[in-house]
Amino acid sequence: MKILIIDDHPLFIEGISHVIQLVTESACITKAASATKAMALLDSGEDFDLVLLDLNMPGTGGIDFLQHFKAEELCIPIVIVSSEEQVELIQQTLDWGVMGFIPKSHSVEDMVAAINKVLSGEIYLPETIQQLLKRLPTLEQRIQEYGISKKQLEVLNLLAKGLSNEQIANTLHRTEHTVKSHVSALFQILGATNRTECARIAIQKSLVRPTDIA
Repeated sequence: MKILIIDDHPLFIEGISHVIQLVTESACITKAASATKAMALLDSGEDFDLVLLDLNMPGTGGIDFLQHFKAEELCIPIVIVSSEEQVELIQQTLDWGVMGFIPKSHSVEDMVAAINKVLSGEIYLPETIQQLLKRLPTLEQRIQEYGISKKQLEVLNLLAKGLSNEQIANTLHRTEHTVKSHVSALFQILGATNRTECARIAIQKSLVRPTDIA
């Protein structure tokens, strides 16, 4: 079994490597100290059975890695192992298709149980995280909170894919002038100054689903 660990803390990498050896002694572990190095490994054709990912790393972060991972349409289970327990961020990673979230504060026994659960094809979330996730607003509620109309949301989804105003207009069968008006309104709603920032904020606020921008 080949496992990729992505974390910028050497001591934690050694610790989680020990946990993996408790799960399966035959594991072949590859370590990457940054998301950028991990992306390079995957882009080179390196294959893995499981990826353990920290979210908070200098430079290119865990969310950037997940976006790259999805864009490449890779089918490898990913588990977040992080001290970051912001529930909105955890929901965002689940939207990107991760198979679980393991707090770094977990005991060795709990980590072993969590990894085993994911390797068996199940999603792992601590009970405390599950309860917090249930309290989060739905996508529809978030859209209503920001006052984004249905037509604006259609434009936002395509903008997040990187389409130009002309391409959006052709896709939605609207005039380019109408699309420009919607884009300007979205900039104002989200406090964005350009298209890239608008897409980034929409993703961070979970206003678009990853399936909508794949």
